[in-house]
Amino acid sequence: MKYDRRHFLAGAMASTALIGLSGCTTVNQATGRSSFTGMYSVDDDIKLGRQEHPKLVEQFGGEYENPRLQRYVADTGKKLARGTEYQQFPYQFTLLNTPIVNAFALPGGYVYVSRGLLALASNEAEMAGVLAHELGHVNARHSAERISAAQMAQLGMLLGAVGGSALGLGSEAMQVGQQIAMLSIQGYSRKQEFEADTLGVRYMSRAGYEPDAMVTFLSTLREQSIVDAKMRGLPAGSVDQFNMMSTHPRTKDRVEAAIKAAAVSRPDNARIGRDTYLAKIDGMLFGDDPSQGYVKGRLFQHPELRFQFQVPEGFRLMNGRDQVVAQNQSGAAIIFDTGRIQRSRDMAAYLQNEWTPKTPLRDVERITINGQEAATGWVRGQDKRGGTVDLRGVAIRRNAQSVYRMLFVNPAKDSARLAQGYKETTYSFRRLSQAEASKIKPLRLLLVPANKSDSIGGLSKTLPYGKYNESWFRLLNDLKPNDALPRNRRLKVVAA
Repeated sequence: MKYDRRHFLAGAMASTALIGLSGCTTVNQATGRSSFTGMYSVDDDIKLGRQEHPKLVEQFGGEYENPRLQRYVADTGKKLARGTEYQQFPYQFTLLNTPIVNAFALPGGYVYVSRGLLALASNEAEMAGVLAHELGHVNARHSAERISAAQMAQLGMLLGAVGGSALGLGSEAMQVGQQIAMLSIQGYSRKQEFEADTLGVRYMSRAGYEPDAMVTFLSTLREQSIVDAKMRGLPAGSVDQFNMMSTHPRTKDRVEAAIKAAAVSRPDNARIGRDTYLAKIDGMLFGDDPSQGYVKGRLFQHPELRFQFQVPEGFRLMNGRDQVVAQNQSGAAIIFDTGRIQRSRDMAAYLQNEWTPKTPLRDVERITINGQEAATGWVRGQDKRGGTVDLRGVAIRRNAQSVYRMLFVNPAKDSARLAQGYKETTYSFRRLSQAEASKIKPLRLLLVPANKSDSIGGLSKTLPYGKYNESWFRLLNDLKPNDALPRNRRLKVVAA
């Protein structure tokens, strides 16, 4: 094969660029190792964190509006941050208003923890362990490594396209190279998680906290993921994409190894802070925020918008910022949201012309649901794996400008079996009176002493998880499956 000067220059440019990038490594102050950060500086970390902070806060329900609790989280975080290596970061700690159990960090020192996670933690040291782990990611500059790897992958794809075409490679060969490049930038690696734990132990010890709290809280997180999987009808240990055990995959053994690797002396009179912590979270909102409605078993109620509906047996409701989703074990789902009416005069027209303008629906029918104008229709299609699925849409008029929508999706073979349950769900939708809505109160986490007459069944009955109430009560109070109700300490209960 013959190459001209243009092909040679293209290859030379690719080699020069890659050689230049491979030299952009720095010695990390926290880990002591050389890491590839490209042209991405500490100042870039700060700039990116500051830029993305408001977007992330909005995505996860905003800040939890409790100044006392926000200050407690921030004070604990700043105590830990004083022992970090990158003191130029403008450390900021935010308690997010979401029941999702998670914590994460942006570059530059922006650290977040959810009130869902605070509900599971049992003491200040466990919360400090979570914050310290995130500070470990920040100071190891793991985000800078991931961003630089992404930039490298993008450059590699660009240069691969230039050089590959210059060398006469086909598109399939270049696509394989692109896929390999993308694999290098997916999530934190096991090594990075181990580094974050090791650094976190260092920061905890410097701040006077008991490092073993990392292990005890990890055990709670593992138990929570198992219970959550059971509630969804999934194998034990399966986790949601936003759960901390998914975004930070760690095991007890690796955390214990990180404690040893940190090689720090355990502080004298290491702080646990159980009583202080429980006093701070007493009265904290539990579960859904009133502005987003409530899930109570199979019932969804929205006191501010004043409506409710109930899903069939076997479906688990999950409340989100923009939609409510219910799923069962066989792959069926019910998706509830709202939509804008652009021009349609009735719900049948909206259903066909605005909601599904490119998909002709079968059996479009005008119906009335508890006095509300509505319409329904269905279509058969295929999922991403080639399976046959049925989709039924229900549009319910909200007002002149907007509509409530229910989308029922399931494998076609299950349609006949699910039909009655779907119909009952459809006609369960109704408006709430002002009096009814005013009686719906948010759930709160309360700390109470156990009386002699109390039982786990009695204390757990106000939780919103139905047959899993006792499992959740045990999670909240660090009780193993066969543990009896303790009588010598305050317990977490949930009540309106």
